[in-house]
Amino acid sequence: MKKLTIALLTMLTILVSCKKDNSNKNPDNSSRTLRYEVTGNFTGAVIASYTTAAGSTANDPITLPWNREINYAANVTAAIILITGNGGIAGQKVTVVIKRGGNQVGAPFEIVAEASGSFSKPAPIVVF
Repeated sequence: MKKLTIALLTMLTILVSCKKDNSNKNPDNSSRTLRYEVTGNFTGAVIASYTTAAGSTANDPITLPWNREINYAANVTAAIILITGNGGIAGQKVTVVIKRGGNQVGAPFEIVAEASGSFSKPAPIVVF
């Protein structure tokens, strides 16, 4: 739990301190709808921590495969998802695909479980 709390604080710090970066924007700049798709062979417990439609943070235990589509409010300037896993096997993987307005944003983001069978990694931030 301590690791998750530290990761969430890091995620919030990144959101507050990051400067606007257009590299994660796709041609459909007008869309405020993101779809997160999380797949993989990780057998442990997985938690998705992500920016909600109103700009707060949700922490959901998930089962792979998992997806969530969110239409963000006009006052939300960026969104992120952090995937945390525990109790898996070293080398197992989770892949995060982010779509904006139906178009994939960047390359799929792959997370590999460490020797402890756990991980905690944020996907790249999407700026609106």
